Amino acid sequence: MLSLLGPRLPIDRDELDWQLATFKWMEQEFGPVARAELVLPTPDFFPASPRDGHERIEDLFGQVRRLAGMANWPCDLERGESDRPAHVGTALLLRHEGAPAPCGTFRVAGHEGGERIVISYNPSMEADTIGLVATFAHELAHYLMSTARSAPPGGWSLHELHTDLVAVGMGFGIFLANSARNFSQFQNATEMGWSSRTQGYLSEGALVTGLVIFQRLGGREPDAAKPWLKSYLQSDLKRASRALRKICSDLPAAVAAVDLSEFVSD
Repeated sequence: MLSLLGPRLPIDRDELDWQLATFKWMEQEFGPVARAELVLPTPDFFPASPRDGHERIEDLFGQVRRLAGMANWPCDLERGESDRPAHVGTALLLRHEGAPAPCGTFRVAGHEGGERIVISYNPSMEADTIGLVATFAHELAHYLMSTARSAPPGGWSLHELHTDLVAVGMGFGIFLANSARNFSQFQNATEMGWSSRTQGYLSEGALVTGLVIFQRLGGREPDAAKPWLKSYLQSDLKRASRALRKICSDLPAAVAAVDLSEFVSD
């Protein structure tokens, strides 16, 4: 039982149990989470590309693939659909919450001689490197999950939620948490307006909690992620870290003790 006093998790106990079960399933299917490193938004992880436009995005995608350990997994990158800003008035635009066009897609396409994996991205995100990395990590997590031998906890109907958490387990939790919700203003010579986007499927609090679990399974301090998170998410990180230490003093043992048969879908 969670205490009514002291630090509280950003998620409820049922979701925590589901996350622990998903991390156990992830380790059984794809190997120890501890092997993955925490990916940071720094030049050490993402060297600047000398190219522009789609070619720069291809370089970024290639780097995400390398960091995910999937550089040799065959797949193609394509430009997908773009967001369509809505004109609210003369020279005033509103870019829709949630984005009419998806941030990215994963699909298996027919191809001469077999099938090919295609990942797409929303071209309107071209300047949003953090969002693109989160998108590519999510879509590559789809690719990884397509190789699973068993259903994830709760079944494949929850696969988009699992996919976000698998991307956290691949090391990209900072990017998913920071891009889960964005609000910004934009202006040019003829137009001005606001842009609001939700990205991914898990809440910010769930992603930060998953990030804490990922760090502790790797024997690392969750605070290593703090400088790279949005300021208000840093508070969630601290709260989740303190609460998890109180709930699970030995988190790897708690994950190992999960009975996945209790999470079989109906």
